[in-house]
Amino acid sequence: MGRVIQKKDTKQERKPGLYVISTPIGNLLDLSQRAKVILGQCELVLAEDTRLANKLFNSFNIDKKKNQILSCYRFNETQRINKLNFEKLSTCMVGLVSDAGTPSVSDPGSKIVEKYHQLGLPVFSVPGCCSVMAGFSISGIELKNRQTLTFGGFFPRKEKDARNLLDKVSHGSDYVIFFETVNRLENLLDHLKRFFEEDVFVFLAKEMTKIHEATWRGYCSEILAELKKNGVKKDQFSRGELVVIIDLSNQKRISVLNEEFEFWLKTLKPHLKNSVLAKILSEKFGKNRQAVYSEFLKH
Repeated sequence: MGRVIQKKDTKQERKPGLYVISTPIGNLLDLSQRAKVILGQCELVLAEDTRLANKLFNSFNIDKKKNQILSCYRFNETQRINKLNFEKLSTCMVGLVSDAGTPSVSDPGSKIVEKYHQLGLPVFSVPGCCSVMAGFSISGIELKNRQTLTFGGFFPRKEKDARNLLDKVSHGSDYVIFFETVNRLENLLDHLKRFFEEDVFVFLAKEMTKIHEATWRGYCSEILAELKKNGVKKDQFSRGELVVIIDLSNQKRISVLNEEFEFWLKTLKPHLKNSVLAKILSEKFGKNRQAVYSEFLKH
């Protein structure tokens, strides 16, 4: 029999650098033991909202003085970087936290991380909660080999931006994940219905790990019809933000077929009669011959 080698239990080393720390997206019990230890060791914590950070620290008896927690949010991140003394911080443990989840993922933090890299200072990950992966893990969708998963952040509010983004992901992604607020869910689904050729499958996850957690699976038209008929129900999607996962695997196939169809149409049209070309294309791509002739060849 082989002998068991017992390793010594070593504590986390106190290494200077920036620690990008994931915090709970709802349930406080999801804060990792390592995150608690490192937050307690940090001489400075950069927080998206200092009030929420203080609540988190108080919940776990993490003692921090007022001057050890500085705000670092979307609109002041650049100014905060300009005011920090990086020569002094090079010998300190600095924590970076957002309101919930992992910093820099549709949250502030990327600029301060980039600054540390530019200065050659170490950056450490303290992983944990991330609503993107949490949502995908409970969707029941299998990400197969050679398939792609795209994260698009918050769905654009402007019509032009929304269409441009959908056009981009429809050509290169099998699955795409967006964040959206409950009040704008119907708007997002309307965009999907108008943009895509076929009804797309959607998975919704709301308020994960919280009291009002809920999920919803179905085709875009089904969910949209329910919303238009009954509105937002109090026991379902009455508050909070949503992780929206859209299955574009079939749409991607259609897009590729359409591009191939256009290629053969342009290549063969100068050399064949329209009636002959319509027959060839309809057989190759499974399209109605009369429809091919009327839509692509008649004019």
